[in-house]
Amino acid sequence: MLTIDRLRLLLPLPLRERAGDIARLVADELAALPVASSLHLDRLVVPPVEVHPQAGDREVARAVAAAVHAGIRNETR
Repeated sequence: MLTIDRLRLLLPLPLRERAGDIARLVADELAALPVASSLHLDRLVVPPVEVHPQAGDREVARAVAAAVHAGIRNETR
């Protein structure tokens, strides 16, 4: 199970009004991803995520969740 105490998203201006919905969808996407081992991280920084300008909230959330998941996998290697 993945537990995140705080998630800080820096979104471009056109997406900021959708930040709450995107954050909830990121949480949903992360909850569905497998976590193989126990790990405590004080902070995880992922590189900027690029999505198509007309991407929907779910697409943005999937891209963010994939970047977070990749960051976690890199920390466990």
